[in-house]
Amino acid sequence: MRIKKQFIIRYFILVTIFLFCITSASYAQQKKYAIIKSNKENIKYFVNGKRNVWEIDPTLKPARLELYCDKEMNTVKFKTDVDSIQFNIKNKDTVRFAILLNGKDTAFTEVVGVKDLPDKISNTDKIYYLSLFWSEVKYNFINIDKINFDWDSLYHIYLNTVVNTKNDYEYYQELKKFAATLKDGHSEISAGYELTQYFDYIGLTFLDFNKKVYIVNINKNAGIDSTFLGAELIEVEGMPTKKYLEQNIFPFVSASTEQHLWMQGVHKLHLGLKTKPFIGKVKKTSGEIVKINLPRNGEQTRTDQDKWWGIMPVNTPNIVSFKWLKDSIALVEIRGFYPENLVIKQFDNYISSINKAKGLIIDIRNNGGGSTIAANHIISCLLKGKYFLGMGSQTRVNDGVKKANGNWIPEWSDFYKNRAIAYEKPDTVYIADSIKRIKIPTVILISRFTFSAAEDFLITLYEIPERPLFIGEPTGGSTGSPLFVPDLPGGGSFRICTRRVCFPYSNKPFVNEGIKPDILIYPTIQDYMNRKDVVLDKGVEQIEKEIKKK
Repeated sequence: MRIKKQFIIRYFILVTIFLFCITSASYAQQKKYAIIKSNKENIKYFVNGKRNVWEIDPTLKPARLELYCDKEMNTVKFKTDVDSIQFNIKNKDTVRFAILLNGKDTAFTEVVGVKDLPDKISNTDKIYYLSLFWSEVKYNFINIDKINFDWDSLYHIYLNTVVNTKNDYEYYQELKKFAATLKDGHSEISAGYELTQYFDYIGLTFLDFNKKVYIVNINKNAGIDSTFLGAELIEVEGMPTKKYLEQNIFPFVSASTEQHLWMQGVHKLHLGLKTKPFIGKVKKTSGEIVKINLPRNGEQTRTDQDKWWGIMPVNTPNIVSFKWLKDSIALVEIRGFYPENLVIKQFDNYISSINKAKGLIIDIRNNGGGSTIAANHIISCLLKGKYFLGMGSQTRVNDGVKKANGNWIPEWSDFYKNRAIAYEKPDTVYIADSIKRIKIPTVILISRFTFSAAEDFLITLYEIPERPLFIGEPTGGSTGSPLFVPDLPGGGSFRICTRRVCFPYSNKPFVNEGIKPDILIYPTIQDYMNRKDVVLDKGVEQIEKEIKKK
């Protein structure tokens, strides 16, 4: 009897599934949807020939894709492993079709042509997500004691500001501006992925040297020629470049230091609305002053066959790379500290070669951070002792009872003012006997692009006697444990720094200044364009001095 009952239940489930599939397919046919088949969840789609990836999701009713319309009429093609569909679409058009996945699940798909900036976020949500960020900062932002204005009063002003924004882009700009007042590189707002398709970049790269901005490479399809290499950008939209940055870009950048502000701000010059060309004026190396008007279509027109003039960054598949320099000096470049296991493995693979060298240069100038576990592993290889101290730290403490009584009990006044901070002592990091030590003279190259966990690496080393010398520029000046909050409208997010790192021996907080090198060197635009690495040269010079001492 039990077997018969189980058979009936299974039969009912199978029939239900079958009928659902038939009904879904029938519904698609009744609505005159085109139906394509696929055996894979991830398929390709092309917009005017540009390839993208689409994930089939039958649970969405419908799965909706908004496509930015670069042209009056745009050709779209979805291609599965066994089928395809092609159609034309323009701004405000909607095309519907269905994808039958594995012969059973129907994914109703809706493609919408867009060009105008979206205005989807309700006033309620605008206030809510502003308030969410304000609240998390008020109770968890570690550097709340460093700001020189009233956070609540600023929030009160922004309540009115955000509800008067005209579209979702303006809303996110105001959120970014609100976050930037904290002057912290680990506390920022990121706009949603829905806005990404409205933006593109110009086909060249700017870099700044001594607060002046220069062109250092140019895509051969950018619309200007190689005579613009090394040219100084002297105006943007009719304003002196520095003034334009200060008025139109810096107020929206979350940065802990001036060097980090400039690094991010100049990078943001490239990106803008696709409908808004980059208009500026440059002074060429010949002295000629020329106006430029460049389309923002770098990603739209990018191909694997693109050719460039000028200095291009070196791309390598490895996070850690090894190179022999003159006089048996080894150069190890570490571009990140994540994924930690991969960094440790790649670094350890070079230890035997490193110890055959007469000296070692560790280059972390382009290391944006990652994991302190990877950083501590490399520190273990560099030191002679059996242990070292990790970083101390400070974090916020919220206590309802102490806040309630902090207005009359002096020792609890910081709780009442939402300023209470707890200190965590440094951990002792013991070095395993299996660690292979590096026993040759070593220096470390740093720059303003050295950031986050890469700065943790330097902070931990900084106060240790006989540590390697640091050579280069002051670092970016921001690290900590950011609280990440996702799922803002349109795929946005924000993060807030919750931890203030302290030097392990002096307990001095690391905040708003970056790590200063022992030997300070600022490369010039001439050094850069002539491929002269003055920081690396100084590292070699220092190693050679150490070798001669032996």
